[in-house]
Amino acid sequence: MPVLMLDGGDLFGRRNKNDQHQTHFLCEVTGDFGYDGIGLGEADLNYGLDFLREMIEKYDLPFTNANVVDRNTGELILPEYLIVEKNGIKFGLVSILAPRHKIITMTETDSGLDIKDPVATMRELMPRLREECDTVVLIGHLGEGQTDTLVREVKGFDLVLMGHVHRTLKKGRLVDDTIILAAPHEGRFAGRSDIFVNDENGRVEAFEVEVTSLDEALDDEPEMAKRVEEYKASFEEFKLAKRADFPRDLGSEKETYLGARSCKTCHEDTWAAYAESSHNTAFTSIRAKGMSNEPECILCHTTGYRYLNGFAEKSPFNKLSNVQCEACHGYGTEHDRDGKWIAQAKDSCVTCHDQENSPEFDYATYWEKIKH
Repeated sequence: MPVLMLDGGDLFGRRNKNDQHQTHFLCEVTGDFGYDGIGLGEADLNYGLDFLREMIEKYDLPFTNANVVDRNTGELILPEYLIVEKNGIKFGLVSILAPRHKIITMTETDSGLDIKDPVATMRELMPRLREECDTVVLIGHLGEGQTDTLVREVKGFDLVLMGHVHRTLKKGRLVDDTIILAAPHEGRFAGRSDIFVNDENGRVEAFEVEVTSLDEALDDEPEMAKRVEEYKASFEEFKLAKRADFPRDLGSEKETYLGARSCKTCHEDTWAAYAESSHNTAFTSIRAKGMSNEPECILCHTTGYRYLNGFAEKSPFNKLSNVQCEACHGYGTEHDRDGKWIAQAKDSCVTCHDQENSPEFDYATYWEKIKH
């Protein structure tokens, strides 16, 4: 029995370098699986178009999309559709991305890409698809509501695989004459549908659906398990290599960071000023850019990253995110009342506001932004 293997999109990880490293491995494995078509999800552009094209070229990934264009040229960024022949039947695979799904790369909030209207796109494309293939398959990265709208507005789809569906649908359903299936969420399940196609006209006449949970109840495939373990080891080496330039070798094990809220008890007005400052959202700003795992960023957007008992990803040290009082004044357990804390704070500014990160830094000007 011929097999048509499809993926609904959002194959790539979140916008940070750790997930990008893992995405390399995921693309390698996906390429080995031999998919026939992969729909474009907005997450697949998290690392930019050049990275996506690199993965497509390196691992022979059959991405397709009919409505994402380069804003400057107006050209589609991927093949408009794919024609795949199975058992003498030509399947036309077309992917559509919902305009509401924002494309944001790891370094840019504006990707330079535009998403065209799904209905208008498919109204123009459907006649060509019906002429060139027997069975039209939509890999729709639209979610449930917009998928139904598109199927009702544009006639001619035989089969739809929905992406961007955040629940597991264990059964298919019919909308008019179109069979709709859902790509399982986050790769936690594998979906299989037995499709019965009329050999003469390519139309889908019946279908059955089976969804399997990829949990501990299933035995690992030995060769794949070995590859995964080897990758995990290389990933740990990758993370350690990033951290090597930022050793935790300052301060003292005897001292402790108490956290900004401990300062509020005696310095309520000062704490209120801090709470309204950009220092209090410093970690949020790098997390929004997908850089919250990068040591060179964490160094200046948290409290005590290079100090013993300073910020770390695990509790209780993760409470030291953002540039808190002690980032400038030092360990709370060293608190004194002879004025040295104030001088220490002023001198600490240039450790982060240096020529590379703040070339226009001027103490008097910047102090006005955080004055307390």
